[in-house]
Amino acid sequence: MMKELLFNLIRKHKYNISIYTEEIFERRCQEEIIRSDEDDSSFVYLEFDFETLKRELSDEGSFIQFWNSFFSVLNSGSRGSDIIGFLEHESGLGMLLLDSKLDGWQRIKGRIEQKSAGTNLEKISEVLDKTVKPILYPACIQNLTPQATAAI
Repeated sequence: MMKELLFNLIRKHKYNISIYTEEIFERRCQEEIIRSDEDDSSFVYLEFDFETLKRELSDEGSFIQFWNSFFSVLNSGSRGSDIIGFLEHESGLGMLLLDSKLDGWQRIKGRIEQKSAGTNLEKISEVLDKTVKPILYPACIQNLTPQATAAI
């Protein structure tokens, strides 16, 4: 059901977005781990769990509005290298922000918040903070501020 809803939104708005099947997405995640290790690069992994988001958003309209905002942001600001795919059992969407650190997620999150302004998604910032836990790979890379670097 969610798969149909998402693909209908993408078609309706003519978004230039591709979503990998769970098998291909899992394979792409494994490939990016290898590439990241070989190239000494990083990426951010995100999960958007359908049930968790649905529970946090007040109603079906808010849930659909979130996905509209999400896809609109990705369509307008995607670098083309980011990867989106279904999670296991199509329980949600996963996303890889390639060659990125946590600030990449903060930029996307900020654009989702801007896109949601003036809609019934006034609490989207706290919903995203509560439901999406970005994971930076490799974990040893820090997003250090200049002050934190100076303290080391």
